[in-house]
Amino acid sequence: MNKFTAFSLVIVLIIFALSTISFSAGKISPGVSLIDTFEEERAKYVRQVLESIKGREKMNADSVFKNIQLFKGTKNFTAEHFLMMMDFGWGKGLGVSCTYCHDPERWESDEKRTKLIGREMYGIRQMVNDKLKTIQGLQSAQPLINCGTCHQGKPIPDKGW
Repeated sequence: MNKFTAFSLVIVLIIFALSTISFSAGKISPGVSLIDTFEEERAKYVRQVLESIKGREKMNADSVFKNIQLFKGTKNFTAEHFLMMMDFGWGKGLGVSCTYCHDPERWESDEKRTKLIGREMYGIRQMVNDKLKTIQGLQSAQPLINCGTCHQGKPIPDKGW
């Protein structure tokens, strides 16, 4: 292969690779946002909650927080882990702040419909992940979905899927 052919092949591969990536503001691929506009706000709430539970961060979440329903009785699921999951999994996955589902004055309250929907959606996530484990021939050894799989940083997923 001469230098011109090799160079041409490299250029074609680069063009192909670049054509698969969206360079829209804040995006590297369709629907995956790089800009998390609520990250700072969520971090503020996480710091406040961590301060309020100081000394109990390593205890099970259901013994520290009120109205834990999804993870009640889960062993070794610490309050600290729960907060990080809420921040990254739900907050970042849906592109929202804590206040989307919670009243910061009463975190345990179920008055916001979005919190109740979130619980139901988590149940759907569990059912899909359980089913994925039974499907033979998938390319992934451990196929899993999470909030970000569909929501991709948006409270309401695009309907294009």
